[in-house]
Amino acid sequence: MQNLTLSITQLNNYIKNIFDNEELLINISVYGEVTNFKISNGIAYFDIKEDGAQLSCIKFSSFYPFAKNGDQVVVTGKLNYHVKLGRLSFVVSSIEQYGMGALYKQFLELKAKLEQEGIFDKSKKKTIAKYAKKIGVVTSETGAVIRDIYNVTRSKNPFTDILVYPAKVQGIGAENEIVEGIKYFNTCKDIDTIIVARGGGSFEDLAPFNTEKVAIAVFESEIPVISAVGHETDFTITDFAADLRVPTPSVAAEVAVFDFYAEVEYLDNMKHNLIKLIDKKIEQNRGNISKNVNYVISYFQSLFDVNIKHVENINLNISHKIDKILTVNSNKLQILTTKLEKLNPLSILKSGYAVVEKNNEKISDIKKLKLGDKITTRLFNGKVHSVVEKVEVNKDEL
Repeated sequence: MQNLTLSITQLNNYIKNIFDNEELLINISVYGEVTNFKISNGIAYFDIKEDGAQLSCIKFSSFYPFAKNGDQVVVTGKLNYHVKLGRLSFVVSSIEQYGMGALYKQFLELKAKLEQEGIFDKSKKKTIAKYAKKIGVVTSETGAVIRDIYNVTRSKNPFTDILVYPAKVQGIGAENEIVEGIKYFNTCKDIDTIIVARGGGSFEDLAPFNTEKVAIAVFESEIPVISAVGHETDFTITDFAADLRVPTPSVAAEVAVFDFYAEVEYLDNMKHNLIKLIDKKIEQNRGNISKNVNYVISYFQSLFDVNIKHVENINLNISHKIDKILTVNSNKLQILTTKLEKLNPLSILKSGYAVVEKNNEKISDIKKLKLGDKITTRLFNGKVHSVVEKVEVNKDEL
């Protein structure tokens, strides 16, 4: 029998055709332990191994929920023989933890359900308080998580209060305690932010944070909730329901606690800048102020002078009017005085007239006198006492 001689390319193509045409090898699942895991240009390269065997794998995707060294996984895909390199590799279409397939399936189903119900709606996310005075933390009261949160808080702001609601973060009943913690802090009106936190762990360890009960409590919280569960690569239902998801508990404290020292420095800088600005404005306007003051003084002096002149004119007019009135009334008084002088009996007496009195009674009728009557004749400058010797009556009186 003659030996068949093939080129390397022919042989490799023959081998590739065997794998490509074998239906059993097109969509199969293989389990083993992940090793040599790395990502390059968005492609994951790793091996899965068991005692005495190893299989090279490649996955063309950027989402690897369980792919890290040491994981026990089930990979699903097909075998591929690379002709140029003469190497066999397993092209992975999906990957899940070995023994966790059902749990992860439940995770995906719950995530889809809650997403459809709007629990993850970004438009309903609450804004994390910028200046939180009091922060509630739902986590285990012991361990690295709460210590990390305390340390970060104290380094940034010694005046921010951290209140811990001790809760189980894994195992039976953990989800109930987490829900109770969230609800408790919602009864405290002075809590500004709630942090739900735990350290890393397996997918099974994080199970309480993948429950509908916890997701609803986070969504219904009136206080903004920060989710800090697991490591940076871990994602839980609580992360999607929370108002903010952060990779670690330390980062949660960084986000929730405002930097007191930075704020003080900022305010000091603002104060100094404001003082400089005010000084500059004062200097710029010093000349204008002086000019405006002089203008105001000049204006009011001018206004005062105008009004003084006006008052003087009024006084002068009043004086003229008073003088005129006095002159007019003086003339009237002179006329009246003259008239009065003429009517004065003494003035009449000065003209040579006399007043005859009998028994202190003025006698104007000659008929009231008879011979022998004693009469008094009043002249301008004195009186004459006499006796009537003769009475003569005018003829027209007879």
